[in-house]
Amino acid sequence: MTPPSESPAPPLLDSGLEWLGRLVARVRRATRRDVSVLVVGAGVGVGVALALPSQYTSSATFIAQGSGTPLIPSALAGLAATVGFSGTRDFSPQFYADLAMSRPVLLAALDSQYVVMRDGRTITESYAQIEKISQTDSAKVIDLELQALGKRVSAHADVRTNIISLYVTARMPTLSRDIASNILGALNALNVRFRQEQSRELALFYESRVATAQAALDSAETALRVFSERNRAIQNSPLLTMEETRLTRLADAKRTLYTSVAQQYEETRAQEARDVPVLTILSAPTVPVKKSAPPRRLIVVLGIVAAILLLALETRLREVWTIVVRTSSTAKH
Repeated sequence: MTPPSESPAPPLLDSGLEWLGRLVARVRRATRRDVSVLVVGAGVGVGVALALPSQYTSSATFIAQGSGTPLIPSALAGLAATVGFSGTRDFSPQFYADLAMSRPVLLAALDSQYVVMRDGRTITESYAQIEKISQTDSAKVIDLELQALGKRVSAHADVRTNIISLYVTARMPTLSRDIASNILGALNALNVRFRQEQSRELALFYESRVATAQAALDSAETALRVFSERNRAIQNSPLLTMEETRLTRLADAKRTLYTSVAQQYEETRAQEARDVPVLTILSAPTVPVKKSAPPRRLIVVLGIVAAILLLALETRLREVWTIVVRTSSTAKH
């Protein structure tokens, strides 16, 4: 019984192995021309790597503090919801990550002047001057600045820990650190303003509620006072006793509501004027020591690989040309 014959290799795999074998053989018998091509490829890779400017990335992490207590008590939550207010209106970590890359925050960072080194001198320049953006139209300059800075700023939120990470890349180490610090400052200022505006809206809501609660309390107390003046002896009348209890209970409820609303009104007025940072910085931006880009070694390696592939392509084209010439000669004969 004859043993089963081995199945032939797939054409694609077979051609791939043949191509790899020819490439190895070409490298083994490399000529001066081949070495020159490899040197040129490496030289092009080195040139591209050196031509690309160095980039440095500074990072920072922070947590956005939420409200510790609800701004609206449960007794008024339903009423506040009908007019568009919510006592639990806090923002998610992803909101702050998106806000860090938003146009208002980036514009605030672009409005600053940055200290840079030019020809051994320490000078102050704007971001447009650093990026060499020269336009006569100021709106065009701002748009180009936003595009350049937007590509170099990224933020990510960890939903498990609520930690937001900010990354800023720039041409100089100190510049990346300064831009990240300005973004954090603008983000905090914008967040404080959000909360102050929310407190201002709530203060207006409570102001009207205080007046309403005061009027309701005055009405309930007046009704109780009038009842007491007209009915001085109620011990022997169960109906009058029940009415007095009802009026007293109503006045107490109105008084409790008025006290709660007045207290919330004073708290929102204080919150409106408060200017307390709401971002807890876990790690402040620092001056990066190592470059983050470009990957110069990888670029040089890619240049050499491109040269090898060029040699392999040349070898393949020569083989195809030889086959074409032989086929043509055979057809003539």
